Amino acid sequence: MRLSDRLRQALLRWDRLGLAAVLALPLTVSSVLGFLWLNERGWLLWFALGTAAFYAVFRLAVAAARWQARRGFHTDELREIAGPEAEPDWSEAERAAFDRARARIARRVETPLPWDTLPIEALAVVEAVATDMSQGTRSALDFSLPEALLLIDRVALRYRAFLLRHVPYSDQLSVRTLHWLWRKQDAALTAWETGFLAWRGLRLVLNPAVGLLREAERVLATGLQDRLTERFRRDAQAILLEEAAQAAIDLYSGRLRFTDTELAQRRDPGAVALAEPETPVRIVVIGQTGAGKSTLVNALLGEDRAETDAAPATDRAVAYAWPAFGADLVDTPGLDGSSKGLKTLADRVAGADLVIWVHRANRPGREPDRALAERLAAQQRGHRPAPVVHVAAGADLLLRDWPRPENRLTPADHALLDQACAAIGAAMGEAAVIPVRAEAPDWNLDSVRAALSQALPEARMVHRARLRLQAAKGTGLGGNLGRAGRGLGALMREVGNRFRR
Repeated sequence: MRLSDRLRQALLRWDRLGLAAVLALPLTVSSVLGFLWLNERGWLLWFALGTAAFYAVFRLAVAAARWQARRGFHTDELREIAGPEAEPDWSEAERAAFDRARARIARRVETPLPWDTLPIEALAVVEAVATDMSQGTRSALDFSLPEALLLIDRVALRYRAFLLRHVPYSDQLSVRTLHWLWRKQDAALTAWETGFLAWRGLRLVLNPAVGLLREAERVLATGLQDRLTERFRRDAQAILLEEAAQAAIDLYSGRLRFTDTELAQRRDPGAVALAEPETPVRIVVIGQTGAGKSTLVNALLGEDRAETDAAPATDRAVAYAWPAFGADLVDTPGLDGSSKGLKTLADRVAGADLVIWVHRANRPGREPDRALAERLAAQQRGHRPAPVVHVAAGADLLLRDWPRPENRLTPADHALLDQACAAIGAAMGEAAVIPVRAEAPDWNLDSVRAALSQALPEARMVHRARLRLQAAKGTGLGGNLGRAGRGLGALMREVGNRFRR
């Protein structure tokens, strides 16, 4: 090989080192001349001492800032990225389990974890949530394959929405382009580093003072960037683990056993036959015999559809469509103190999404109501209970000379009604009670409608949870035999089609 070829190869091999040497030469010469100038005037030792003192003060300030940040990591104001929150349809027990999982995650990521250990940490989070929610009877990965597929579908849709909202051009870049950029990342990084190094050298040559100032800023910013990167890593890892905890709550609560479409397609076995189409939310009206349930139903509907009488008039549950509220209003037989009536009404309330509990304002006996409340508390333990609106019907019977002009009550009237409602509320476990008159001229029905409107969002959550539980009961032996039959039929049809072809 000729000498010229060898020199050319050596030049190409050491081009970066030579470029760095050329760029560093002016800075090196300037530094040497500066040190000689300081030495001639006797300032070199003071310059060295001042530089060391400045460096020591800077390092102490950085160490103090890091210590303070680690000490206050658990405070909310240091959290730079918001993590997942509890879902609106979660029960109190599920929210408490999620809060305990977040507390464990916060303790675990006080310092950033190695990224390769994050899958193990996520599995530990799922294990802890599974044990917490099942009182130790279930463990990680103790869920079915359809539930896992539905979880993957939800996560994929969530991140798709994140990309479309926060990442520019994510809907225009093809996967092929991204793959090409990924393969060329080393070359792009090398070109960037070489160009940036050339720019720093040129800046020092053109303006040494500005160049040195920018280099000092870069040194300071590098430490700050490292600190911000550490905090970002810690927050990002906490969010990923909290996402795992949130997914575990959904998995082990049974919410991923069925999709919303599957729930909508299933028949609700607790529905009461209607003359009009059934609506999604079911409001059940309960109370003692003769409390005024049917009268209140007619007043809320705005027409006389439920039978009323001085004697008990409702001997079975009857549902009425209430389009104004998007609900079914179910009138029920009254509580008569019998064990059979108590069981029948408790079963009816088990299929309710919202309950209107009617009390007779001038009737002191509350034992049947308390017995039903105790039975419902035991029956609904572990389930999402339906919200209850307590109503004191016949409030006008407590007031003399009713009706009042324009239904305006005196302070004495208000005090008397408040006392009666407080007594009913105390008997029912300190519940809020709304006094009403349902007969014409009616009074205070708007307060009942407002309370129902406020409770409707929770009632819809209860409705979905109830349908989910009822759908889960259909996955026993009969349901699985049906699946096997459908699968075998599909297989036989496919075999027949292939045979004919």
